[in-house]
Amino acid sequence: MNKKRLRQWMAPFATATLILNTGYSICGGTDAVASALPTEEHNSNLTGLNIAQPHTKLASVQGRHVPVTSGTKVTAFTKNSNQTPYINKMIKAMASQTAALSIAPAEVSNLTAVPLDTTKVNLSWTNPSDINFDHVKVVNVSTDVYVNNINSNSYTMSGLQPDTTYTFRVKTVDKSGNESQGTTVQTKTASINVPVDKTPPGEVSGLTATNVGYNAFTVNYILPKDTDLSQAIIYLNDKEVQRTTGTSYTFSGLIASTNYKVTVKTVDKSGNISGGVSIPVTTTALTVDTVPEVTGASVTSVNNYSVTVSWTRPSGINTVSLYKDGQLVTDSTGTSYTFNNLSASQTYTFMIRSKRSTGVLSSGVRLTATTNSTSSNSSEVSNLEVDSKSDTWIKITYDMPSQAEKVKIYVDGDYRGTTSSESYKITDLREGRWYEIKVTTVNSSGRESSGVRISERADSYSYSSSSSSSSNYEKARDLMRIAENSLNASDWRSARDAISDLPSGTRKSDLLDRLEAIRNRAVGTGSSSTGTSSATSNSSTASSYSNNAFSSYSTSFTLTPGATSAYVDGRTTTMAQAPRIINGVTMVPLRFIGERVGYQVNYDKGTKKIIMNRLTDGKQVVLQVKNSTLAVYELNNSRNYSTNITAPVIINGHTLVPLRVISELSGYQVNYNAVSKQITITK
Repeated sequence: MNKKRLRQWMAPFATATLILNTGYSICGGTDAVASALPTEEHNSNLTGLNIAQPHTKLASVQGRHVPVTSGTKVTAFTKNSNQTPYINKMIKAMASQTAALSIAPAEVSNLTAVPLDTTKVNLSWTNPSDINFDHVKVVNVSTDVYVNNINSNSYTMSGLQPDTTYTFRVKTVDKSGNESQGTTVQTKTASINVPVDKTPPGEVSGLTATNVGYNAFTVNYILPKDTDLSQAIIYLNDKEVQRTTGTSYTFSGLIASTNYKVTVKTVDKSGNISGGVSIPVTTTALTVDTVPEVTGASVTSVNNYSVTVSWTRPSGINTVSLYKDGQLVTDSTGTSYTFNNLSASQTYTFMIRSKRSTGVLSSGVRLTATTNSTSSNSSEVSNLEVDSKSDTWIKITYDMPSQAEKVKIYVDGDYRGTTSSESYKITDLREGRWYEIKVTTVNSSGRESSGVRISERADSYSYSSSSSSSSNYEKARDLMRIAENSLNASDWRSARDAISDLPSGTRKSDLLDRLEAIRNRAVGTGSSSTGTSSATSNSSTASSYSNNAFSSYSTSFTLTPGATSAYVDGRTTTMAQAPRIINGVTMVPLRFIGERVGYQVNYDKGTKKIIMNRLTDGKQVVLQVKNSTLAVYELNNSRNYSTNITAPVIINGHTLVPLRVISELSGYQVNYNAVSKQITITK
């Protein structure tokens, strides 16, 4: 039923109004009803309605308020009782959608109410740390608003009645207008016959600072003996940070080598606040633990499938971390180690990093070695070629070496099957698409060879001579659009094949230019956009798609929350935005680290999306400010997945993301030193 028909249907009851107030957002009115109604048309008219859903505060039908609670059954009454189930469906749909989209901020804490005189009460509280928190509002128990848009953490209510008990409810409101349920407090105004206390309490004594570090310190003090003392108020640089009944407070997340002013005031039960006592405190300078490197590192043995390295540990170092091609293999307390299960005729990079007992690592010493080759590449198949093919399958043949028991078949990097035969039929292919086929041998010990590759294209009937040139262009253009939207390597190859079949001309050139523009983002290689593919039948190292995953990336970072100073590969540098700890999560500057671990970082101001591409391994990462979903696309493997993270935030114009994003997506190790409060990121 469209909106016009709905209005006609409800005309006899034009005064009836439906309001769903979930406590966070309001939806209602004829248009809202029309959007949620079932498709069936009805001739009877709405006469009555009762609704309920979790968190529902108020339902109003034909001007009559109906209080409802969580779990109340939804019912509706119409002149024609047959309409009841359809109205119920509509109400449930609207209610569930409203609740799903509304998320309230956290409540205030430490809420107190102190009568100042016969007509005034002072309310004070601690605001929540929610990033999206905006302001608070004060209402009474019947939800009448006293005052809204309070941006501080206290407010004086005036115009009250003497000697009267009041119950106030303080609600938090986020930037989207969502409201919390609220926290209540009760107090009684002073009597006209009782004198009002306007004398502030005594000051704290013995205010001192201890445990002063580069990003934190603790203040201690003694509270006065006043019988009506309520609590102490802690200020940092004249800004209130905490109200407490304790005798100490620890400041954290500070900046190294910085002067701070700490003030402690007292407040009594009548709301009187003292002038306060202040002291200056200066945080210490930032120090970095430089871990000494191993000495005498060398490659001591090389064969076809293993490499042995040795080293001498520096004084005070009992453990080293060993890496192969940037990936941690193991920690060792010895002075030598053998890397096994390597491939023949392949160059590897090894790193030895000294490791303290606290987990802090040195920058590391690098070694390279190339494993020995097998004689005449006899472990690989020979004479690999395409025997026959159709639009959905390709049959390959090859000669197996004598020491091989079987072969494994891979298509575009995905395992397809194992056989001891010297031919194999690859099925379930897509017409007109290019495929990279790899054949590896497996010996009696289960060792798998590097493999031999060949590229071949399945037959295509979509672009036969009987098809019109215009139809071919439209299909190629559509495939191009799919590739642009998905950035999927498989879709990119489909578009490439279709464009290659087009006759030469301006339209083909335009599509080829668009194809080239997304080539690196889709496949991260130097593959030609013309559709040609370099095939090889007996080379174990040639490939249509390169994947040199190791370049001049930074391998170690030392960061400190609250400090802009950092160490990258042992060298001091300065960040535009310091890391921060927000709600217990360490947030780091994305571009500063992302670009140093190989990603191209792009930010769309309109959608607030961050798109990171790493061309060396075809990985793409998509995040969005204030969105807790992280999407990862491994384009070379045609694989993608998503996970939940703490939503990225923008601080001072810089995007900060959870530290785990860097470690999970880049293969880096993260360690936190509780003593020095430093974060080390290493590879």
